[in-house]
Amino acid sequence: MNDISKEMFDAFAASAKAAADNAVLLNKELLEFGKTRIEIDASTAEAMLGAKSMSDLLALQRDFMVAAFEAYAEESGKLREMTMDMTNQMVGRISKPLAA
Repeated sequence: MNDISKEMFDAFAASAKAAADNAVLLNKELLEFGKTRIEIDASTAEAMLGAKSMSDLLALQRDFMVAAFEAYAEESGKLREMTMDMTNQMVGRISKPLAA
């Protein structure tokens, strides 16, 4: 294998490893977020079942919806950053031998 081919193969292998490592991190993040959401959703449902009045129920629902929207917006930003970092790592490993 000539030097350029070996360098490109090594770059692609490093890029694939970076993708796999980051896929593990993304999976962990998604699982943790899902676990947290299930816990919050269950406690909110329990609180709603114990509401003493319709206004209490509506207040719980409103607070839940606001908090859930904020949590999903924050999580989507975090996932966007993680995927951008992953992409930069992968492209960075391949672009070095291409630039040479």
